[in-house]
Order: sequence, then C-alpha cells, then structure tokens
Amino acid sequence: MNQPIRTNLDDVAPTMEPAELLLLLLAVAGGTFAAAVILPMWLPGLTQSLLGSNPQAFWFLARASGFAAFVVLWFSTALGLIITNKLARLWNGGPTAVDLHQFTTWLAVGLTVFHALILLGDHYIQSTPAQVLVPFGYVNYKPQWVGVGQVALYLTVVVAASFYFRKRIGYKAWRTLHYASFIVYLLITVHGIYSGTDTPSLMAVYLALGLGIYFLTLYRIVQSIRVPAPATAVKHAPVARPPAAATPAPRPLSNTRPPQA
Repeated sequence: MNQPIRTNLDDVAPTMEPAELLLLLLAVAGGTFAAAVILPMWLPGLTQSLLGSNPQAFWFLARASGFAAFVVLWFSTALGLIITNKLARLWNGGPTAVDLHQFTTWLAVGLTVFHALILLGDHYIQSTPAQVLVPFGYVNYKPQWVGVGQVALYLTVVVAASFYFRKRIGYKAWRTLHYASFIVYLLITVHGIYSGTDTPSLMAVYLALGLGIYFLTLYRIVQSIRVPAPATAVKHAPVARPPAAATPAPRPLSNTRPPQA
C-alpha cells in the first residue's frame, strides 16, 4: 500500500533538541581547544617530535576544515533552495530534505568552530581566543577577510537557531530572516577566496558551486513570480428557449383483445 506523500513541510520538527545541539557544539569547541592549546602545553615534546620545529599541522587542519565547512554549507544552501522551489516535494523526500537541510547547517557550524579554534595552536598566526571570537580582531593574518568569515559564522548561527523560534516570531518573520542565508553564502565565499592560501587551485570549485546557487536562485525567483493565467470565460447572450410542446396524454390501456380472424 502506497504511503501518502507529505507536502506540508512547515510543521517539520527540528532534527535535534536545543540541549543536544548545545552539548554537541560545546563538545566540538572543547575538544578543539584542548587539541590546539592544552595538549601542546602539557606535552610540548610530543608535539615537536611529531610536527617538527615549525609545526604546520594546525594550519593544515584549519585549511581542510574550512573548505569542508564551505562545501557543507553550500550543500545546506542548495537544499534550502530546493525545498522552497518545491522540487523536494515531488516525492517522499520532502521532510527528509528539511531534516538534512537542518543537519548540514549545524554540521557546517561545527566544522567552522573547529576551523576557527584550531588556529589557536598555529605558531605563525599566534591568535588569541579574543581574536578568534571578535570579528576583525586578527592582527597577524588578513584581519579584514578573516573578519568577514567571523561575521558569516555568527549569521549562520542566528539563521540556524531561528528554526527553533519559528512559531514564536511568526512564519513571515522567519522567512525574512532566512534570506540572510544568501548573505552568509556570499560572505563565506569572499572569506574563502581572499583569506585561503589554496585559492588558485580551488577557484574552479568556487565558481562551479557559485553557479549552482545562482541557477537555483533564478529558478526560485521564476517560481515565485510565475502566476497561472486565469481562464477567460466567454459570455454569451442568453438564448430564449422555445416553449415546450404540449405532451399528449397517454392512451388508456384496454383489456379487450382485438377480434381474431
């Protein structure tokens, strides 16, 4: 027996409870901080023996996690556009797409937190927790472009957290706030291009992913402004019906049989 397709995606519950989400982010932040700051302080010999006199592992981890966060957030943005385009409602994956959209958004936040905090262990940048948390607070490495990425992180958290307050703030306000996702994607793209050291080799990826978001956005705009043309009804003058002819009365039935020859 075929299951009914859910088309109302506005009442889909969050994938994780706020307490679970907070514990997850705290675990990511605490583990990254321990790996970047506490472990080198406790075991400096181990760090030097594994990474050499000028360790670059933290920088490599920051670059890899930053690009991974960018790709995951791109996927979340594309899913959001697919859901609003109603492409995901053509099959039973509508609610699944909404859940995946939420999950990938928070996964991108977790990767970005790792990306930011792991730089505390890098000897070249020598950042402090205050520089990591305060936008445009970096001193030793491209503060303007790093600050753009920091602003994008905070906007992403606001947009993702708004799903939990959607009923309180109203659906219209929530959708208006959700348009900030386009700003977030633009900011992280600018941050990746101008602050990343791998930009020349990754420029084709930035361009291809950006074109995907561009075409999905165009399709979303076309879907929103396209209004079905109303059917034009042709009005005819009322036609006078001819008077109904008098119906002859039915002949009474006779019980007498006709004479036989």
